[in-house]
Formats: sequence, structure tokens, C-alpha cells
Amino acid sequence: MFIKNIIKKIAVTLSISVIIFTLVLFSAVLRSANAIIIDQVIAVVNKTPITLYEFAKFNRQAFEDYEQMQNEASQGIFTQSDSATMSKTKDVLNLLINNILIKQEEEKAAIYISHKQLNAYIKAVALANNLTVSQFFNFLAKRGINKKAYIKQVKSHFSEIELLRKVYGNKMVISKRQLVDYYKKNIEEFRGEPKVDLKLIFLSVPSNANKKIKEDIYKKISKIRENAINGSESFSALARKYSEDPSEKNGGRIGYIYKNKLSPDFSDAAFKLHVGEVSGIIRTKFGYAVLKSVGKKMGSFKTFKQARPEIFSILEKYKTNKYLEKILKKARKNSYVKIFIAA
Repeated sequence: MFIKNIIKKIAVTLSISVIIFTLVLFSAVLRSANAIIIDQVIAVVNKTPITLYEFAKFNRQAFEDYEQMQNEASQGIFTQSDSATMSKTKDVLNLLINNILIKQEEEKAAIYISHKQLNAYIKAVALANNLTVSQFFNFLAKRGINKKAYIKQVKSHFSEIELLRKVYGNKMVISKRQLVDYYKKNIEEFRGEPKVDLKLIFLSVPSNANKKIKEDIYKKISKIRENAINGSESFSALARKYSEDPSEKNGGRIGYIYKNKLSPDFSDAAFKLHVGEVSGIIRTKFGYAVLKSVGKKMGSFKTFKQARPEIFSILEKYKTNKYLEKILKKARKNSYVKIFIAA
């Protein structure tokens, strides 16, 4: 029932970009010269050995960095980066150890996730994204995500949640009250993007312009800006008369625009302006510009109903991480964990 509820909640809310797990695949054929290194046991978790080969499958880049450091050390070559490489190696190894500890805890708790549950979840996710299951796996394949590896990750995710449910019971339940409280306390997280209504005056600077030409153009736009500020002419009239941007036909009016739709040259200046305020002169690689803010709209808030799926995911992730950490802390304390690689 718990897994069914998860499927119902997740399937209607997750987009493909959210449900695709990060998969680290190691498929390169290892050279025979590395056979001795690959078979080396580098750690033991209770009675489970971890070999360098398994470490390589878990994180290929960390393995290659460690292997390079070892090869250089065998030749008497030591560098300043060795300490950082060793630290990263142990960090990645500890992540692998944590994974094994969690799996061992799942075995003790007799956690079992059926094919039926996995298939139901995958079908629900596919339908939520208007895809058939076949189309969904084709989508993953095009992005280099192996079907078996994806299913394995989904199963691992459900197994962790089921373990937490067994150990912590109702502490893993996310109530409506918790969802509402999070929404009220973090309402700004659910505000849409603001946008500003702008007018623009732009003077281009030829790419081959010499210093004198650039100075003359700068003096010209400085005078235009001065006139716009003191009101001797309206900004719209000045734009029609001088601006070299297509918006000059509309009195320089660009209209409402979101920050991410503006170039970095303009976005910071535009969103700092008060309505009615004229910006300073903005230098761009194409010329000089002056902006005027003629309107501003704050993004509208998502309703609780719209934000609820996102809040559920946030709280679920928080609780999962919190209680997994507790399980790992206890498992580490009660387990034999030995790392053999040395600095």
C-alpha cells in the first residue's frame, strides 16, 4: 500500500528531467596490464569485500585519477594534487560503502520490491509524460541511459523508502499539515518570475571604430540620456529620433520581458530600475544603450494545489536523507568496515 501511494503521488507530478537518476556506467574494456590492480581488495564491509574493479564501476573518474596517482607514485613521481586525489578517492569509497551498508540493512529487514510494483511505477511515469512505456525507454536510450540500469536505480530508490518506512514508520508520513506549513513559511519559493516593461535607446559603435569615434558616440548618448532625465524631450521622442534599434518605431518600447530573456549587459540594470527611472549608460560589445522602466510586474504565486507536488518532493527528499543518515550512522557503528588503501 505504501509503494502504491508513492506511485500515485509521484507519477502525476514528476517530469522526465526529475525522474531520470544519475547513472554512472563503466563499460570500457580494462587493459590486461591492470588485472592485478583491478582484483585488489580495497575495503571490506562486514563480510563483503570491495575490489578496485567494483570501485571503478561505481565511479570511473575517481578510479582513473587514483590509478594515475598510483602509477606516478610507482615511478617516484609525487605532486601537490596527490592529497586532493586521495581525499576524493576515500570520499567516493565511503559513498560506495554506504550503499553496501544500506543494502545489507535492506536484506536484514527482508525488503522486497516486486516487478509488478516497478512496472506500475514506470508505466505511471511514462503516462504522466504522455508517453508509452516503450517510448519512455526509447527516450532514456537516446540520452545514454540503459534500461536495466534505470530499473535498478528505481528499485534501489523504492527499497530505501520501504526500509525507512519499516524502521521509522509514521515519521516518514508527510501530512497535509506539513505540506501547508511548508507552503506558508516558504511562499516566496513559489512565486513566478518577475518581469519589467522597458523602453530602449541604442546607438551602435562600428567594430572598426577608433577612439575618437567611440568618444563622440558616447558623448551623443550621454546628451540623449540627460535630455531624457530632465524631461526636455520624452524618452519615446528621443528613441524615435536617435535609437538605432528596431524598437525606435514604437518609441523604444520593448514591452514586458523576463530577466532570463535579456542579455547580461541589460538584465542587472533593467531589474534594478524603479518604474519611471532611466538607467545609466550601458556598454555592450555592439554599442551604448539607455533603458527606461515603464512598468513592473511581480510574478504571481502558485496556489497550494499547484505547488503541492513540488512540496511533497522536497519534504520526501528531506526526510529520506535525514533518516537514511541515521540508519547509516547506526549501521557503521555496529558493522566491521575496513579501508585498506593508504595515503
